[in-house]
Amino acid sequence: MTGDWPESYSLLEDGIAVPVAPSGQAITAVAAAAGQAGLLDATHVQVAEAAPPEAKQEFTLRRMRRIFQPAADFRQLPLPALLREVTENERLNAYLEWVVDMTGWDVAPDIVPDAAALGVAAWCWRNNTAVEDHHLDTDVQMARVNIAVTRITRQHVCPWAGIDWDSIKNALMDPQWALPDGTPICSLFGPGWTEVAATVTAELDRWRHLDHEVLGPQTTMILMSIGGSTSYTDSWWGQGRWLSMCRRVIDDATTAGLSLPPPYDQRGPDALLADLDAPDEVPARFSAGSSTCRMPASMGLAGCACTTSPDLTGTVGTRTGSPSRDNP
Repeated sequence: MTGDWPESYSLLEDGIAVPVAPSGQAITAVAAAAGQAGLLDATHVQVAEAAPPEAKQEFTLRRMRRIFQPAADFRQLPLPALLREVTENERLNAYLEWVVDMTGWDVAPDIVPDAAALGVAAWCWRNNTAVEDHHLDTDVQMARVNIAVTRITRQHVCPWAGIDWDSIKNALMDPQWALPDGTPICSLFGPGWTEVAATVTAELDRWRHLDHEVLGPQTTMILMSIGGSTSYTDSWWGQGRWLSMCRRVIDDATTAGLSLPPPYDQRGPDALLADLDAPDEVPARFSAGSSTCRMPASMGLAGCACTTSPDLTGTVGTRTGSPSRDNP
């Protein structure tokens, strides 16, 4: 409770008790419980509808300061001067208007490394590039590639040092970069890989410039954390509550009397849940779904249907399209 208008963030209705034994499984158990409760993801907050207009305005101003004060400190500029520069940057301003102020309007401006990795995957690979123009044959195949992107991005996001854009770019452009089954990812796109590689490289380079020259690492991490926490990514692999979502869908399916596809009809739902921790490694015959249970599509492996909404790059007249909700 702080300030003239009390702010109350209620994250849990009840406390969480996690019984653990003194073993190497303790960390895994605590992480699973925290993930199920959504504590490993960004916090979503909003001012109560009954709050006075002044409270809502103050909340918005505090959120803005939390996002951009680190950038002002990084640049050694007064905050108003930094904000003027930000608003004059067409591409950055488009991201702020669409991702931060619209689709991510209720995301608390905190640094959440896994969410930031999803933000990079969503807005520097999946959208604002030619990836959608060269969509692979199936949504499942596309999802496997997008998961591979998220895995790489996670390796180069640090809560203290920020995002290593060059390492991400080098990894994604490596001809040896492959799916778990050994298939080189560049080969999946065929002749379209040239355009995919060029546009992804350009987007990563833009954000590297913004990070190093305009925003600094902290503000960039906050913006990418918000970008990885919107409705476009809320069911993607990489969310802290991923396994909780999978468990809910499996339970709903089995309760409805649907049979799990082989081999999980014999191994059981717990084995399926364990394997879905790495869904890109689940056998393709299962990932494609079956006539009795389209489980992975429901859980986001094949992804949600793409929506038609304004694209950031379309806002400034360079590329057109719509943000994709396909799960990475």
